[in-house]
Amino acid sequence: MKRFYAELQKVTILDPTCGSGAFLFAALNILEPLYEVCISRMQDHPDLFKGELAEIEHKYRSNIQYFIYKSIILRNLYGVDIMAEAVEIAKLRLFLKMVAVVEVDKRADNMGLDPLPDVDFNIRCGNTLVGYATEAELDRDLDYGDMFARQEFEERVRSKMKKVAEVFRKFKETQLQTDDDLVAFKDAKSKLKTQLADLNDALNHHLYSATVDEHTPYEKWLASHQPFHWLAEFYEIIHGNGGFDVIIGNPPYVEFPSKDVCYSFDSLKTSECGNLYGCCIERALEISQSNGKFSFIVPVAITCSKRMSKVIDLLKDYSQKLYFSNYDDRPGKLFEMIEHLRACIVISVKGKEPLQSI
Repeated sequence: MKRFYAELQKVTILDPTCGSGAFLFAALNILEPLYEVCISRMQDHPDLFKGELAEIEHKYRSNIQYFIYKSIILRNLYGVDIMAEAVEIAKLRLFLKMVAVVEVDKRADNMGLDPLPDVDFNIRCGNTLVGYATEAELDRDLDYGDMFARQEFEERVRSKMKKVAEVFRKFKETQLQTDDDLVAFKDAKSKLKTQLADLNDALNHHLYSATVDEHTPYEKWLASHQPFHWLAEFYEIIHGNGGFDVIIGNPPYVEFPSKDVCYSFDSLKTSECGNLYGCCIERALEISQSNGKFSFIVPVAITCSKRMSKVIDLLKDYSQKLYFSNYDDRPGKLFEMIEHLRACIVISVKGKEPLQSI
């Protein structure tokens, strides 16, 4: 039980185009009973699980349900979206889920309430498709210019990424273990924001210099592209864990080039597929770990359109097991709000063995 509970807390679940957080919300509901069973069984044998139960019995824990939600939100759930408004809605939905189980005790300090978690660094705003996702991408853009300047930049950036990852870890621990120490919490958040902003600034300028025409002003490029560097933002997961364990979502079905897509991503192999969902699939596969699980809901055209051939090839290359489940739009459909959408649920299980089934 101790091993299972420890591994459960380490599972990283990502929606790279999270919108208002519907898929993250569903993941929360799936993880909840697993946490509940583990904690219930540990409480039956308190002498064997003193370390695990000590965290739960913190004086500001209003109830076990609240603690479970908080632990899942801080430890397991991650989301990114290019729309700032959608990101805020996703955070709010998760907070409301927690508030719904709060039990007020007017006689206790702080009325027995546990402060809401700060998920500013779990649910982020940025462009999933633009930025350095992996160390391989960063290394590719380092292969030019003065050798000594390149080496100095690489050492500086990698050192910063390690520091940011460590501060992020301490920031989460502060919320899970020392909620009453507001000074420590504010200090941890301030350090994280400062170091992450500094790191992103260095990577943004480097990406701009390596990929953008010099006639395009830096500020204009930054505003239009909103680069998101997965390697920097989630270094501990991308570098330390090899990527996210589970990636789920419903990426945008947007044709490009078009007025709605004002940025370019020529570094992606799927940049010629003509629709953002194909590029989102490539990015998701890149940032998932070697045995990761991946599932997107996309248009059924992925299974039969010639322009999606590179996307299918990538799925085959990455997958040990690959499944497509197709749905018509009559008499019913997966998304009632989208007219005439024939959808497909793609499920990929990554692995080192050859593809077993399609």
